[in-house]
Amino acid sequence: MPPNVTLLDLVNAVARHARSEAEIMATVVYLVNRGHVRLCGTFKGTRFGTRFELEALAVA
Repeated sequence: MPPNVTLLDLVNAVARHARSEAEIMATVVYLVNRGHVRLCGTFKGTRFGTRFELEALAVA
């Protein structure tokens, strides 16, 4: 079962190893959306949309 973490804890953990904010964002989105971690707290159950998903919604 994937570990439950808060979004803040996840961002802080990734930021210790990332070289840029873009890398932090990409890694967090990947880990959450692929189910490697589960968010708890305020963002419990949240998944993140990609730019392509958001553009498709705007067109529809």
